[in-house]
Amino acid sequence: MNNQLDTVNDSMPELSDNGLSGLMRQAEAMDAAHKLATVLCNTQMVPQTFRGKPDDGAAAILYGAELGLKPQQALQQVFVIHGQPAIYARTMVALLKGKGYKFKTVESSDESVTVRGVAPSGEQESSTWTINRAKKAGYTSNKRYQTDPQAMLYAKAASEVSRRLAPNVLLGIKYAAEDLELEPVKMNATRQDVAAQAVSAPAPKMRQEPEQEPEDDQFVRDVKAALAELTSPEAVTDFMQEIREDAEVPQAVLDLGRTRWNELQENK
Repeated sequence: MNNQLDTVNDSMPELSDNGLSGLMRQAEAMDAAHKLATVLCNTQMVPQTFRGKPDDGAAAILYGAELGLKPQQALQQVFVIHGQPAIYARTMVALLKGKGYKFKTVESSDESVTVRGVAPSGEQESSTWTINRAKKAGYTSNKRYQTDPQAMLYAKAASEVSRRLAPNVLLGIKYAAEDLELEPVKMNATRQDVAAQAVSAPAPKMRQEPEQEPEDDQFVRDVKAALAELTSPEAVTDFMQEIREDAEVPQAVLDLGRTRWNELQENK
């Protein structure tokens, strides 16, 4: 028996000095980020997303540091979409320009925007986003496509070029924050607005039901009906962001949004 234990112990890898040192540095960085976030997240200088949430703020600061952002910049520029970090397209471009990448807007109109990027190695990538492409993907549910279509199309094209050229620099970021909204403006949606939108048409039966949904909560039922009318994951993202800006949202509503997003994502 002892021989068997000795064999098992001998086969287990030991933590190297470099690995232990790295863990200690990371723990120290987390502690420092949390102390800073505790102060900053109790001020009006950070987005509503991080106010009163020092844990989330610390995570954003640490992720921003990996990208080269200062703590205050990270809290303004780093967002979480479906559990994954995201930054603004303009922030992606700025970070890459600081590392020698070059960007050029080849074409820009309310109907189409083309962006070209060139890496220091000479590698080139280009991307064209049109209103039709955005509409097909479900992005035009965001009202900014009507009020500022060039900026929205540029954000899509620039972020696509950035991710193609420098996934290593951007640490595999999947979303640009513009997938959620173009600017961090406060939405005016209310629960009454949600109800008015929801009752305009009957909702089909959902394939998945979240657990512990309070059936007597009219707001939850209205949100469920409104989500059933949405046809893309991006539209669900926009909708959920609007109602979350208005007030504290019950967990049952967040579960509904997550379920509908996953359902539409699977059907893509």
